[in-house]
Amino acid sequence: MTALLLLYGISMAVATFVENDYNTATAKVLIYNSTWFEILMLWLIVLFAANIKTYSLFKREKWPLLVFHLAFIFMFIGGAITRYISFEGQMPIKQGQTTNEIISDLTYFKLNVTDGK
Repeated sequence: MTALLLLYGISMAVATFVENDYNTATAKVLIYNSTWFEILMLWLIVLFAANIKTYSLFKREKWPLLVFHLAFIFMFIGGAITRYISFEGQMPIKQGQTTNEIISDLTYFKLNVTDGK
């Protein structure tokens, strides 16, 4: 478990340097959106859940450790929800303006429907 957490931390650090030296898209392709990174996070969730069961962290005197383990599980699940359900983009808004358009790196099309007037 410690080795996997260390690997996770190192990969996040490498992703930060890749993003700084190249761009965000490169970091996404190499690390954030890669299959091995998803498997690593899934395996960490499984191990945190196994530790909760193995060390009986539901006992009242072990609640601080339970909260610590559950926090990691919720963070990884939150990352998965963000990755698979949400979308990413930029919304440039100049001072005094309003907008409802988002610029995304994904391909979409825009369709305006009017009543003909």
